[in-house]
Amino acid sequence: MDVDWEKLRYVAGLGWWVFNYGDRRVVGHNGSILGFASNITRFIDDKITVILLCNLDKISRPDAIAKKIAEYYCPVLTELVLQPPLGERE
Repeated sequence: MDVDWEKLRYVAGLGWWVFNYGDRRVVGHNGSILGFASNITRFIDDKITVILLCNLDKISRPDAIAKKIAEYYCPVLTELVLQPPLGERE
């Protein structure tokens, strides 16, 4: 299906980062504005979604916080190495 993005003018749902933690699929998105930061990380194969809402301007690794929270509900995640920040990926 071809989509004419110029005519839509507003598109939601773009901008998800896709990570692979071992054989598990993980997607996430974060953002911030003066005084606030947010993150949503979905551990798709484990059926866990973590949403972070913070009263901080910056969080260096919201995905690391989300992974730590998800580990309480899915201990197997503790064995998986945290993905490097986007700037350090190959």
